[in-house]
Amino acid sequence: MDILTCTVDGIGSRTGPPRNSPLAVAGVLALVLTVVGVTALAGRATVRVAGTAAADPAAAAVAAAPVAPRSRPAGEPLLSGDLVLGEVVCVLPDLGATNARLRAFHSAALDCLGEAWRPALRASGATFTQARLEIDPGPGSACGKTPGEDQATAFYCGREETIYLPRRRVLDHLGLHVPAHLAVLAHEYGHHVQERGGILDAAGRRLRHLGQGTPAELRLTRRLELQANCFAGLFLASVAGRGSVTTAQAEEALADFRHGVDSETHGTVANQLRWARTGFTGTSVAACDTWRAPAHAVR
Repeated sequence: MDILTCTVDGIGSRTGPPRNSPLAVAGVLALVLTVVGVTALAGRATVRVAGTAAADPAAAAVAAAPVAPRSRPAGEPLLSGDLVLGEVVCVLPDLGATNARLRAFHSAALDCLGEAWRPALRASGATFTQARLEIDPGPGSACGKTPGEDQATAFYCGREETIYLPRRRVLDHLGLHVPAHLAVLAHEYGHHVQERGGILDAAGRRLRHLGQGTPAELRLTRRLELQANCFAGLFLASVAGRGSVTTAQAEEALADFRHGVDSETHGTVANQLRWARTGFTGTSVAACDTWRAPAHAVR
């Protein structure tokens, strides 16, 4: 079971926000979900780390109520109809190992992600705000203590709407391979889309009834994480062959999801890649409706 131990301030302590704060629940969920599956996401960690994600009793138990295959926790407007991502001419500077060059690359890519997702989110009725980027995190964030390098390559904090890409660990795991950086950032941005679309908030409200590691919790987690892969695929298709991102690079970024490991939180490697490809070949955001997918597609 590829779940990483994650104990952060507000997760596993009683210093977090009130139990009835949906925003707090979403923030905790966003951090934990990305942390617990980062090996499966980036696929370039060299070891498997066993353990459990420690939940915040002051926010809500990280456990899911049963999710029927054809039941959505939220995001109905975003996942319905014919909403599409805009085609984006994404102009990226050269990727480098210094703080300045790494930040410049990811900031430009973040702008491209926002340009691609803004029309669909607004058309769904959601308020668009751009995600923030942090490559030099301190000891903690609004979601708690920064996970150790053995626990996470990158993570998203919903309370801050911030994507954390700690420079040294990102370079250790991804090197200067542009497609890998695009894949990781696009997946993290997928969680931001879930935050803006109300999906994380609604899922957090369901994480109140059952214990950690239950089949229901794992089912919901996989549907969220596989959806983030699918959202990443949608973005990669929107920039493929335009600007700095060649079609070959976009397809290589897509293929980077094959470097995962089978995980009870992120699904099998086959499904991780399958959902990324579903987004890449999909005609609308509705293609990423993992809530209507049969159980075998989200194992």
